[in-house]
Amino acid sequence: MAGLFLARSPLKDKIERGLSSIAYGIFVPIFFINVGLSANVRRISADGILLLVGMILVVVLSKLIGAGVSGRLGGMTNQESLQLGFGMLPRGEVVLIVAAVGITEGLINSSTFSTIVVLVIITTIMTPPILRNLFSNQSQSDVLEKI
Repeated sequence: MAGLFLARSPLKDKIERGLSSIAYGIFVPIFFINVGLSANVRRISADGILLLVGMILVVVLSKLIGAGVSGRLGGMTNQESLQLGFGMLPRGEVVLIVAAVGITEGLINSSTFSTIVVLVIITTIMTPPILRNLFSNQSQSDVLEKI
């Protein structure tokens, strides 16, 4: 509610700068540490491994289709569309928030929660090598020129 009221304030930008520093410097890391401590990888069963592999495939395909195809339709080249799609892979913070609410409310079990945390970690770790490979055949000046 406070955000809605302050959004129309003439001091909005100043308040936002001050609060975002505090939020990203203190509260966001505490949330991610709390989520990580709540996960127990030992509780992932064989079915959980299958779920993990399936979720990785769905996440990769949905990012490539959603962002990549949209980029292509927006005029990007195939290479740029792939870069955009794979660049969206590590966006797992929303997944972690939903999973944290799900486990708190009893909607998912600890095995599924741990599988989701591992999914976010894997997609975050796999993205830099993929992007490095996708950008390796472009010169740095080409990349900077497009920005």
